[in-house]
Amino acid sequence: MGIAQFWKELKRRKVVRVAIGYVVVAWVLAEVSSVVFPALLFPEWSSRLVVAMALIGFPIALYLAWALEVSPAGLRRDSADTQSPAPPSRTGVAAGADPRRSIVVLPFANMSDSAENEYFSDGVTEEILNLLARQPDLRVVSRTTSFTFKHTGADVRTVAGTLDIEMVLEGSVRRAGNRVRIIAQLIDGATDAHLWSESFDREIEDIFAVQSEIARCIVDAMDLQTVSSSPGEAPTGNIEAYDYYLRGRQYYHQVTDEGLKIARQLFAKAIEADPDFALAYAGLADTESLIAQWIDRSPGQLEAADRASRQALKMAPGLAEAHSSRGFALSLKGDFRSASQEFQHALELDPQNYNALYLFGRSRFAEGRLSEAAELWARAHATQPDEFQSMALRALALRHIDPDEAQRATEISVAAIRTRLELNPDDLRALSLGSGQLVGAGFPTEGVAMARRALELAPNDVSVLYNATCCFALAGLGEEALTTLDRRLQRAAIYREWVENDSDFDSVREDPRFQALLERMPRIGD
Repeated sequence: MGIAQFWKELKRRKVVRVAIGYVVVAWVLAEVSSVVFPALLFPEWSSRLVVAMALIGFPIALYLAWALEVSPAGLRRDSADTQSPAPPSRTGVAAGADPRRSIVVLPFANMSDSAENEYFSDGVTEEILNLLARQPDLRVVSRTTSFTFKHTGADVRTVAGTLDIEMVLEGSVRRAGNRVRIIAQLIDGATDAHLWSESFDREIEDIFAVQSEIARCIVDAMDLQTVSSSPGEAPTGNIEAYDYYLRGRQYYHQVTDEGLKIARQLFAKAIEADPDFALAYAGLADTESLIAQWIDRSPGQLEAADRASRQALKMAPGLAEAHSSRGFALSLKGDFRSASQEFQHALELDPQNYNALYLFGRSRFAEGRLSEAAELWARAHATQPDEFQSMALRALALRHIDPDEAQRATEISVAAIRTRLELNPDDLRALSLGSGQLVGAGFPTEGVAMARRALELAPNDVSVLYNATCCFALAGLGEEALTTLDRRLQRAAIYREWVENDSDFDSVREDPRFQALLERMPRIGD
């Protein structure tokens, strides 16, 4: 343990706080005894005894502060000393392997009169989650996982046990006219004890400051070293624009053909309401890029992604999301060198930015730089250990480079996928991407069944079709794989570079029908 890490651990265990408090109390007692004891005719040595006892007790107090923690259930061994050895968690990450404190931010309940305001309460939840995720000493459950508990009625202990996390943040949002009330409470997942709670009544224009304040309160309540949780200047002063932006984010997260098209419209409305809204331009750019990647490979679509990303960067050159969206757009045009510079700049601004790490990895994979892609996806996974996408792609990149590490990545992703499907059996992304992972982990029957279930739920979705093709190829179902790949190409083009680097197709790569399908795929930049 380095000096910096040791100092953090001293602060986390409250050793520093106990030392300061002890010294202050001991000094007061010594001063009082030097004045009071002579007046009471106590022996002269009695004052010196107080000082001696204080000196003897000092190291004992420090040891107890290090070894024990105060919980609502009383004194107990510090959790860090009781975590090893630890069984694998439900999310596939050994509990003792990640020393960080952990928290899940559950979707804040919409207490407004209109059900339409639910997107607003979801947006508040997501922004607080994003702010907390910037704390390097805090493991924050991803939005995708935390939102699977929405409307389930699951209690705090169940949530904490399922996700193997320490703290739960829950709350509610009531919006009425130009006022908003947010109630937030931090709960110990093991004891169900409330460690902090507060109500915030503000003007709607103050929503960004409130979200930052809540994040800071959580960091303080968990006694973490504070890292800036402020997003800086408010992203927009136009609440209507922010409303459209939040709705756009909801549809963007669906990662479906229809969801992306609706997200594009909503981000455009946000920009119409506030033409200087850089985050909305970044959201639009990412949406246009995803559409270009999966649905529409036309030059006009690529230009739309390029134009929105350039505008986002022009509006906010210091915004990590703007550089990430620019890097994504450039990678789709085949300008990998410039894309790399933008992604690296994004990560300099926000090293914990999952989206930048994930998309940078995809860019490197398309270049054929598989080891670098695998490393970026490992870093992305570290920011959201409950997420399965980065580990699934890491396994793909390492299959022919480091089979043992690829297998470990597969096992981690499969554990997270199983957890996700326990929470939501029809989670399309988990079914789709997870099908090939199950086959790779040695469960071909279960994996193929998942692929077919995904196709049943979304028979024309391009992402579902592609991943089903990969699953069937891995399972040795060559005929079904090639038929599904043909269906996928009828829907939209696929980047040839990605398929050429995708080892899922190894079993059919020499088949003349596969070669004919490959010839129908354009190269990046064509």
